[in-house]
Amino acid sequence: MRLEAYRQFVEQKCHSPADELIQAAINSRKLTGGNKFVDEIETRIGIRVEARKPGRPATEK
Repeated sequence: MRLEAYRQFVEQKCHSPADELIQAAINSRKLTGGNKFVDEIETRIGIRVEARKPGRPATEK
């Protein structure tokens, strides 16, 4: 029952700013997070990504 609830949650189409930021990071193959996090995402999406150090993104001027 929990697995099905989680599957439905993951399959939802959300378009929050956070979701868009995460999707942009995946599309550029650059994630912010530790090696364990990056490894897990690579396993889930089936592609190799580059890890960036945690921190705020640089602002464009």
